[in-house]
Amino acid sequence: MGINIAMLDQITPDTALYYSFHTTDSTPPPSTPSAPLTVLGPAEALQELLSRGCTLATKPWVDNHWCLILWKLAGMVGLDPEKETNPDETRWCWAEIMRQLLYRYERELNSGNRPPLRKIATQDAPAAFPLVLCVSNIFWSPAGVTDDGLPIVPHPELEVTDGWYRLRAQVDLPMARAVRRGVIRVGRKIGVAGARLSTEKKDPSEVLEAYNSTRLVFSGNSSHLMPWHSTLGFMRGPCISTLHSLTADGGVVAALDFVITKVYPIAFLEFIEDEDGNKRREGPRNEVEENKVNEQWKRRYEMEASKLRVEFDKRYSRYDGYIDRLERKAGAKFRPGEEDSPPDNIDALYDELEYPDSAGNVTARISPTEAGWLALHIRKQVENARELIGEEIEKELRTVCPPRSVRSFRVLIVQDARTLRRPANRTAQLTIWDALGLVLDEEDSGGSGGSGGGSGSGGVKFDIGQRFMATNLVPQQMSAWMGREPGSEVFLTTRRDTRWTRIKAS
Repeated sequence: MGINIAMLDQITPDTALYYSFHTTDSTPPPSTPSAPLTVLGPAEALQELLSRGCTLATKPWVDNHWCLILWKLAGMVGLDPEKETNPDETRWCWAEIMRQLLYRYERELNSGNRPPLRKIATQDAPAAFPLVLCVSNIFWSPAGVTDDGLPIVPHPELEVTDGWYRLRAQVDLPMARAVRRGVIRVGRKIGVAGARLSTEKKDPSEVLEAYNSTRLVFSGNSSHLMPWHSTLGFMRGPCISTLHSLTADGGVVAALDFVITKVYPIAFLEFIEDEDGNKRREGPRNEVEENKVNEQWKRRYEMEASKLRVEFDKRYSRYDGYIDRLERKAGAKFRPGEEDSPPDNIDALYDELEYPDSAGNVTARISPTEAGWLALHIRKQVENARELIGEEIEKELRTVCPPRSVRSFRVLIVQDARTLRRPANRTAQLTIWDALGLVLDEEDSGGSGGSGGGSGSGGVKFDIGQRFMATNLVPQQMSAWMGREPGSEVFLTTRRDTRWTRIKAS
């Protein structure tokens, strides 16, 4: 009896739940009209697991794995149906289903080895880790017309699986275009990196409960088609993009492996905010110009700081004079005990001393006892103020001479380092922000690309021919992106979380 390949082609993870077997044998017996029909489906699989002591198995768990196992086996049988003629190699049978369910139970529930999507849903692993997933379904948003009469183009949403569980995934415009062209379709394996987890719930959820409330968010520039034989799950190495595969609207580039072909010197941009909160920028400046402007700012800063110190010293020396006059008026007889308390009007008298014109009147009209208490109060206030004088000066300086907001940057011209499949037709103009503070994640002490630049420039010294891997790059100047013909150019920039690794020449 042969396998109905047409029937197997219709099995999907959604429909697999409604398929069942009618015998426990690997070779189905000939059917007879009088024989009772045996049904071996997910409910019977759960009972079989429980009878074997698999007490952690539940109906949702079995239903989920039943669907994914049947879908996988249907594809394998359809790829090589000849094996099904040999009872020792047949896969489309009840025994194989139970064998795989028992394996999954032992690995996941008994041994606690959780699959990738389950870890991501419970937020025990970052969604940004490189992953190989399989597209198990594609959903389309409804078409329609806007209030302005413009058509609403349906947008796809993927359902992806790691072979154990499924989650939905939002895709950007480049991936949507790939879905429309049939490049991304059900059964296709894709490699993704830098994904985000979008959830409607505040707390993490178990993956079987998170299907309708949790989604992965993919970017086209960090996604790749994978060979059919790729193993699903977390990838060991980074998911490397090439310049050929990038699009201007494809989002973040998780990792790029490139060779430097040209290096521009470090430049500087200054961002200035006016009184109304509007920001403008000055520059770019080269290193000589920036040093000159910075020295001018330093001189002004030191001058303003000196003025403020003189002003504070003058103010506190005036209060020192008040203390001397008040102590002489109080005389030697003023010796308050620990239980004595100052008069209620001391704070008001101290406030009057803020104005020098009224200070003489205050000292003249108060009693010797009040003078003694006021002298003690002034001394305490002055001591506290002198301890905070540095903070006060800094606070004033932020207004009269605000700190500069300057960012260093440099531009590299780079091309793909991996050219086995396609030539390096494209080059990229890569803008590195905060170039002076750039450090490598992995130093290469044997090469010329370690940290520390020449001529006091700081940062990493870049040379033509060096090879690097950089993460989390972002497209910029989208309208200026060229095609993929030889000599075309694209534009990328770094983010604050970009990481750099020097790759030694092999």
